[in-house]
Amino acid sequence: MNKRRGAAPKLAPVPVDAAPAELPSLAQRQRETAEYLADMILELRNLARSVQLHNVMVPLEFAYYEAFGVAHRVEVPTSEVERLKELSKAAESFDHGPANSGL
Repeated sequence: MNKRRGAAPKLAPVPVDAAPAELPSLAQRQRETAEYLADMILELRNLARSVQLHNVMVPLEFAYYEAFGVAHRVEVPTSEVERLKELSKAAESFDHGPANSGL
């Protein structure tokens, strides 16, 4: 009797890189993590909105904007910072003026 015997497939050699791949920097990992968190928080916010859980939805909205702001940080130009400071001073002077009776 002639029985067939199964044969294991021959394995191909796996090429090994000489230099390991570089890990992303800490700043890159933080940005990617913040993006991921922003996406997950947005999904939770949308879920809360779909079932009208407004008390849950609002804090999730704030958390989303916080995570998104960290992931997509924008540097404000120095001239704009100075302009905002001037506007702040002008607003404070209007608030403390004698014509402002307040509420």
